[in-house]
Amino acid sequence: DQQFEGGRVATQTEYQPVLDMIHEANNLTIYCHPGWSCTPTRSFDKLEGDIAMELWNTGCAQSKHMDYNNERDWDELLMLGKKIWGVAADDGHRMESHCKGWVMVNADNHPTDIIRALREGAFYASCGPEIYDFYVQDGVAHAACSPAAAISFNWGGSPYHRIRMGETPLTEASFTLPQHFTYVRITVTDAQGNMAWSNPIFLGSA
Repeated sequence: DQQFEGGRVATQTEYQPVLDMIHEANNLTIYCHPGWSCTPTRSFDKLEGDIAMELWNTGCAQSKHMDYNNERDWDELLMLGKKIWGVAADDGHRMESHCKGWVMVNADNHPTDIIRALREGAFYASCGPEIYDFYVQDGVAHAACSPAAAISFNWGGSPYHRIRMGETPLTEASFTLPQHFTYVRITVTDAQGNMAWSNPIFLGSA
């Protein structure tokens, strides 16, 4: 409920104390709609304490065709070693923007558990598809999901590994991870083009 005085912030160093004050009050911060804000990754890559950034923002996607898939920016941060999660949100200034982007948390229906899951990345972001499971075992990444047209295993570089459906939709996929991967995450795309994004598994601690 606290408000902050407005004003132009020229550098990340100037803005960090504002984030620190918010975090000291036990609040969570998320970097929102970098596309709509015309903010390149280099303008927020040194900020500390944001738990997540927006991958999908319904309002921006509908009105400006922006912030409908910010994976490239996310991967830039992850490849720099930043531990930051990805979220989808409505930013619903209009009714037609409501209920088209959300996060699904692995938590009991209690505020404390939900906040814990958000802090720990125990959730996925979605515009439709469901991710039932995602884990790494013995150097192999495994995914299970609702019927999908494609499942991509991403690590920030190229090429990423994409599995496409054949005669029937995909509901699971596996991928043997190359040794140079520092993290892996999945993107699930359904037949309508709607996407879901897992949070990354950092392989140094997997």
